[in-house]
Amino acid sequence: MTIYVLILAILFVLSFIEIVTHDKKFSKAGFLFVVFMFFILSFIRWETGTDWTSYYKMYGWISVPWENFDNGMESGFNFVNHLGKMLFDSYTGVLFLFSVILYLSTIRFVSKLSYYPIATMLWYYCIAFAGMFYVRQNIALALLLVSLVFVDRKKFFPFLFFVFLASLFHRTAWIFLIVYPIYHRYYKTKTLIILTFLFVVVGLGLSKYLLSFIGSLGLGVVSKKLESYLEMGLDEGSTTISTTLILVKGFINKAFLLFVYFVFLDKYRKIDNRLNGLMNVYMLGVMLYCITLPLSVSLARIAVYMDIVQIFISSYLLYIQKGLKSRILLFILLTVYYSFRLYSSINMFKPEFIPFETIFEY
Repeated sequence: MTIYVLILAILFVLSFIEIVTHDKKFSKAGFLFVVFMFFILSFIRWETGTDWTSYYKMYGWISVPWENFDNGMESGFNFVNHLGKMLFDSYTGVLFLFSVILYLSTIRFVSKLSYYPIATMLWYYCIAFAGMFYVRQNIALALLLVSLVFVDRKKFFPFLFFVFLASLFHRTAWIFLIVYPIYHRYYKTKTLIILTFLFVVVGLGLSKYLLSFIGSLGLGVVSKKLESYLEMGLDEGSTTISTTLILVKGFINKAFLLFVYFVFLDKYRKIDNRLNGLMNVYMLGVMLYCITLPLSVSLARIAVYMDIVQIFISSYLLYIQKGLKSRILLFILLTVYYSFRLYSSINMFKPEFIPFETIFEY
């Protein structure tokens, strides 16, 4: 647990200096240092992180690079595994290649979408370990956030290209296509709230029948994927009551940020296109979460693609504060909230995260 607290402390101190000084040179240098730190930790780790065993086992299937390439996994994921086998003949080499993709993408999307890059990395760490324990979806997420930079600039074809790249690592990335038509539209707060509650109702009552219908249409991989998610939902033993409790708990967690955002940022949405777009994406994530969680916890993970934009919205929230005291207070409030989420994530999967082991110990 010590290493996680130490990382949190380093990020907190650097972020605090960043928001107090507004020194762009310090912010840039500190941001690059933090990214480099996560980059190193991400590929020297060993037997640490969720899904480690299954991913290491898949690498072990490769006896000769480029043979038996089609194993049912996404082609981008397989390509990196085979390339790592060919170049390094080591799983650490494979992790290195994935890390290069992930953190080059991170430099791109954080530097373009955040007002406080170091603070954004702090919150990214609290929510998703800043990608340090990546699986396929984390790689897809990083590429989708790069695509979001092009949505912001209204460049459709570069956006489509990065969504396609992301889909090579996780097929669910195609859901991100919904983002483009809604990003630049302005929706009244009342409309967003009504839509969210409608999605909750549909999620609890109708979504299973809707997805079963889509799954029966014979859409190849899409239908098979939906069927597997529905089966996982049944295996998870989700009753109506337990599902409702999980949904309510998750929604309360999101409601805290929604309350803060709408209280402080709602009036700025009309005059700032990027903020409005990010809020639209975040609300889309909330709605997807509400409609998919009752089906399967695994299926609800598609909302992660949109939910993550909160790290950029939170940086904007700090940016608009006119007084230093209010900025510091909000920063501490948000960081305390995110730190509890970090603790919850570690505590939920203690055997996977503690202790943090590296390749040098083997």
